[in-house]
Amino acid sequence: MEFVYRPEDCPHENFHADVGIHRLVDEQTPKQVNAFIAEIKVHCKDCGLPFEWVGLTAGYRGDAPRVDVAAQELRAPLKPKGCKLMPGIPGYDVRVN
Repeated sequence: MEFVYRPEDCPHENFHADVGIHRLVDEQTPKQVNAFIAEIKVHCKDCGLPFEWVGLTAGYRGDAPRVDVAAQELRAPLKPKGCKLMPGIPGYDVRVN
């Protein structure tokens, strides 16, 4: 039987990343790609504890990195090498008052 650490006792030495790459298109012109986004989540393979991204604003933008409101998913814009910046998409930022 494999030992599973409790999160508070785990040294977090083994990791798993879930990565999804998405093409963001306008529904009116679906063949025109407005942005590419990589959505990345990381957790400890031994205890399952998710990791949080630090120092980023929550939201979703095609022109700047953002995280989800739990800070567990990085939403990072990308572009193909040599391409100009993508036209972008309307996005949003989540702010706490």
